[in-house]
Amino acid sequence: MRKIFTVLAVAVSAAAALPVPAAATVGLSWGDCPFEGPAECAIVDVPLDYRNPGGERLGVHVSRLRSTRLDLRRGVLVMNQGGPGPHLADTATIHELVPRSVLDAYDIVSFDQRGFGASAPVRCGLEPSEQFTFPWPLPGGEPAMRQRARRIAQKCAGQARMPFLGTANVARDVDRIRAALGEERVSFLGVSYGTYLGVAYDSMFPRRVDRMLLDSNVDPTAAWRGTFRESMTTGVEVRFGDFAAFLGRDRAELQHEYLDLVRRLDQAPLPTPSGMLTGSHLRITLFASLYDDDTFPLAARMLVAARDRDAAATAEVGDQLGVWYDDDNDASGELGVFCADGTFSRNAATYAAQAAVDARRYPLTGGAGAAIVPCAFWASDPIDQPIRANPRGRSNILLVNNLRDPATTHGAATALRRQYGDRARLVGVDKGGHAAYLFGGNACAQRIGTDFLTRGARPPDLTCPSRHAALAGDLEHLTGVEGAPGAAAEIRDSAGVVRFQSGVADLATGRPMLAGDRVRVFSNTKTFVATVVLQLVAERRVELDTPVERYLPGLLRATGNDGRDITIRQLLQHTSGLPDFDSAVFGPGGYPRHRFDHHTPDELVADAVTRPRLSVPGTEFHYTTTNYVVAGMIIEKVTGRPYATEIENRILRPLGMRDTTLPGDRATLPGRHARGYAHLDGDGRISDTGRRIDVTVLNPSLVWAGGEAVSTLSDLNTFFAALLAGRLLPPAQSAEMRRTVPADLIPGAAYGLGLMRVPLSCGGEYWTHGGSGLGYQTREGATADGRQVSIVITTSPATRAQSDGMLEAVDTALCAAR
Repeated sequence: MRKIFTVLAVAVSAAAALPVPAAATVGLSWGDCPFEGPAECAIVDVPLDYRNPGGERLGVHVSRLRSTRLDLRRGVLVMNQGGPGPHLADTATIHELVPRSVLDAYDIVSFDQRGFGASAPVRCGLEPSEQFTFPWPLPGGEPAMRQRARRIAQKCAGQARMPFLGTANVARDVDRIRAALGEERVSFLGVSYGTYLGVAYDSMFPRRVDRMLLDSNVDPTAAWRGTFRESMTTGVEVRFGDFAAFLGRDRAELQHEYLDLVRRLDQAPLPTPSGMLTGSHLRITLFASLYDDDTFPLAARMLVAARDRDAAATAEVGDQLGVWYDDDNDASGELGVFCADGTFSRNAATYAAQAAVDARRYPLTGGAGAAIVPCAFWASDPIDQPIRANPRGRSNILLVNNLRDPATTHGAATALRRQYGDRARLVGVDKGGHAAYLFGGNACAQRIGTDFLTRGARPPDLTCPSRHAALAGDLEHLTGVEGAPGAAAEIRDSAGVVRFQSGVADLATGRPMLAGDRVRVFSNTKTFVATVVLQLVAERRVELDTPVERYLPGLLRATGNDGRDITIRQLLQHTSGLPDFDSAVFGPGGYPRHRFDHHTPDELVADAVTRPRLSVPGTEFHYTTTNYVVAGMIIEKVTGRPYATEIENRILRPLGMRDTTLPGDRATLPGRHARGYAHLDGDGRISDTGRRIDVTVLNPSLVWAGGEAVSTLSDLNTFFAALLAGRLLPPAQSAEMRRTVPADLIPGAAYGLGLMRVPLSCGGEYWTHGGSGLGYQTREGATADGRQVSIVITTSPATRAQSDGMLEAVDTALCAAR
């Protein structure tokens, strides 16, 4: 596993105390580190053998990168980069990888674990050819493998510290580090081998663990022989498909060519400037490349160079992939850990039989995971009992794992999740390679992991997608951190349709949120109304720049509001100056008392025009629902039919929007729907904070044509796609709809006629409207080139963070779909 398991195998151990200022350290002398960077270093004194605390001592070298935000600091985050191996210097560059919010919340601590680096390193005197952690097949077959294993064990037998390198002792060292730092509890983030260390620490010191994030997980019941076998069998087999797809090759054909090349190199090794390239080296090359998609090109180059017997190119690629080993300490230390941790059979025949079975079923690795290891001849037996997960304790564990990890498989993560029970949640990542949180590049996993470390938010078990992963993470953030009961999204782009959901649709029953649930879309109704008005303009039945007075004589004549001064265009563009009407439902105790009240459009307008106008018509933008109630009344006056009937006949039926309705006085939502929620403050007023209540039931005549529609995310996408594609309006009216004025609704936004233009962070723009009302907030976006997204959360009035999160999610989705 050394130089292969540690390439991208990152374990981060996070030690966090209560949210107090940085604690004074106990007995540590901090000074400069033996590497460049902003960290400081110290040595923690520990016993070699914890059974004999007065005996030989070791110095565990520790580095720390302090948080600069004492107001945000939670505690200490101890990092272990997997391996096992030395990690003292990780703090030199970790600030370039760890999110800013995590750096603010924690002091980052790393250390060289005992037996490695500066912490009492062990060396068996192993030659480079003896430093393979996995027993890759040798040309001499099983006798040569057995001889190699025995020779290595004999070389390590003279190392007196070997029996004490086991992970249980490393966990004890972590607790000594915790105590020396003056922390009451520690959080732990471990990757690869570090997950096993995390399991050990939590099991041995359960009251000392605050939050634990384990990335790329080891199944402790399988460590280590079972781990090796699973990696070298199902792990490599699953991941090899990604490599074949990268090359655009038929998998079976590529495997045949690869194995033929392995056989030829075993028969005639290739001399290179770095050493003899054998079939084992080619197997190492393949395995190393499977850790990250970015190394696939190197593996492809190696296959070509080896096939062509290009010695210089082979050596160059081999150096980059770590095929040539030359670190006695790393190799010796790893053997010390693995042999001290696991109970390995002493029966050579067992290894030979299992390796033969694996080689037949999984020829890519030739039985490497099952072949005999030096632990079969080790001079000492394990001191500690095997490590097991502790299912009792706080629910404070998050597991993250790529679905196609060749080293620590998703199956191992699933097994660990079962062992922890309700203490843990598992986030699978639809990705190949090793490491998922900090180093995997999946925005969904990164967002969830960061929310867990900084806020303690854990989602239910889920899978982060590879496509539009950032949006999936945004939804989990909205429900897990920002408190929305449910969130969902639908994206459409050139690759197809993707739907995501998070949280629950019904807090009472716990039914999961679904992207196809009906919801109230409120002010998106305005875009429907504007579209019908512009269709009537195209039919010469309405004139945009004609005063409202022509169609609705006397309606607006009150306290400075006059229909002779306000045009249809100004209504649709919110430049009429008309004030908004009020609603008793938002007053003290208003929702339970007035949720079923019936409102007529005349009553709504009459209430509005009793107030002073907001500005001279045509001079300023003021968003008010009154404008669209009046627009709906104009539709009814001109057509002689209900405005809802016109929308149904002109938009919903032609586009097949079967899940969209304009319910009139119906207070309940039809069909399968998500329930909406709001809060009541101390005065019983609807608010964004306070006691949460269900506000699903509501008479939508409260806003009438300004926001009564019920729809789905799919129908919203269908509508906006058709609108921007010119299927609902002739070119002239479509151009009028997109003539905008500056609007203060969203930074950089401009409002047209029922349609808003918003800039994208990645360049370009999208068109939208959005809707917010009791219980629901929807946001959508559509670009001229066909990218679309619609998003809903089931809470409103929304907090500023929730509203900002919705806008960020729309931007994220549209930029990712480019």
